[in-house]
Amino acid sequence: MNVVIYILLLSIGSGVVAQKCNTGGVYSAQFGRCYQYFTAPAQFEFAEEQCNLLGGHLASVQNGQENALIQSNAANSFKKSNYSDYWIGANDLETSGTWKWTDPAVTWNYQNWQLGEPQSGSDCAIQDKGDGKWSAIGCTSYRPYVCVTPVIVTATCPPITTPAPTTCPTLTPCPVTACVSSCDQGWTYFAPTDFCYKVYHGAKFNDAESACVLLGAHLTSIHSLTENTFVNNIASCGIKESKYENLAWIGMHQENGKDWVWTDGTPDGLYQLGTQATG
Repeated sequence: MNVVIYILLLSIGSGVVAQKCNTGGVYSAQFGRCYQYFTAPAQFEFAEEQCNLLGGHLASVQNGQENALIQSNAANSFKKSNYSDYWIGANDLETSGTWKWTDPAVTWNYQNWQLGEPQSGSDCAIQDKGDGKWSAIGCTSYRPYVCVTPVIVTATCPPITTPAPTTCPTLTPCPVTACVSSCDQGWTYFAPTDFCYKVYHGAKFNDAESACVLLGAHLTSIHSLTENTFVNNIASCGIKESKYENLAWIGMHQENGKDWVWTDGTPDGLYQLGTQATG
């Protein structure tokens, strides 16, 4: 934190324009873009929605150099992933056979398909983290994903060097950029709630809550349909929901055999109760 404050003060004294990305983003001066790499697997549509929440889109690729840049960063960001590829923004969902980017501002003037791709009937594109080649797969598949997000440009005011006036003028304040939260390794940040989430397996309810408290957290509470969808996506990937042992605990529980409350003490707000499991 001291380093960040020091850098900000230095910028104010120098009167410079700084360019940076949201927390976790990789800035490319060559392309003037920020790239965000998300390890939590998601379906294509949900991944695009998460990019939209950050003001961006699934990654569009404008030329071979940018394709190589995205692949190189992804190979590092996704090196522990079980997936060998990840979503980019190429799709032909609107018109079969006509490929375009989810970002309407970027025209389709570059492609880097594997031999024999894209296959008919597969409408969304993935990029291989090994060679950067693209393939088309079904959009409901789960994959990590790459977003391109806006560059944050912050202008700092130069120092005033003129003699002090007898009356104080009205000064225009410098723009202040809000801090973007980050998460520890292994946790997934969700912008709409400004919280971090992580999935653990194999614990009883009370043991699960105790483990969360030791980490300074709680079993998750849910206060919107958007958050509910997000939690469902990260919790259900790769499991069979028909088995109760594969379902994930959330923090809703019955207190004194009467009222349903969240373990973190937040108001109940939005929640849904399904059929109660027995046993």
